[in-house]
Amino acid sequence: MAEMIARCGFQCHLCLAFRENNKNHADWVRVASGWSKYFGLDVPPEKIRCNGCLPDDNGGFDFPDQNCPIRPCVIERGLENCAYCEDYPCEKLEVRMSGVEEVTKRFLGSITQEEYGDFIAPYDARKTLDGIRKKVRVRKG
Repeated sequence: MAEMIARCGFQCHLCLAFRENNKNHADWVRVASGWSKYFGLDVPPEKIRCNGCLPDDNGGFDFPDQNCPIRPCVIERGLENCAYCEDYPCEKLEVRMSGVEEVTKRFLGSITQEEYGDFIAPYDARKTLDGIRKKVRVRKG
């Protein structure tokens, strides 16, 4: 699958919840179990189907965080993702990024490389967005 970066910097192409990466009930159960273990999320396996948040309209997509504060902000600003924003990183994005960074620190040393790749790496938005910013040289105000 081609690289696909969500508006917040999550890497859809690596995320096991993304529609192209989960095909059956066993996949859904694995994702639900990993999200519960690492992030304390209680998402029923049958709800583990994400179509991504990239479409600008509200029709035709489904993703776990329907109340995401980042998606509408990026759309309103007419940006591809947060990496292109002059206010990067804003408070809304910091909350999301610091949550993943906290989980990474908490499980460092006790998580297998496979589980890190499956349940942490796809959500390392700071690394992804910082990399994009370096390539495009986005400047503040």
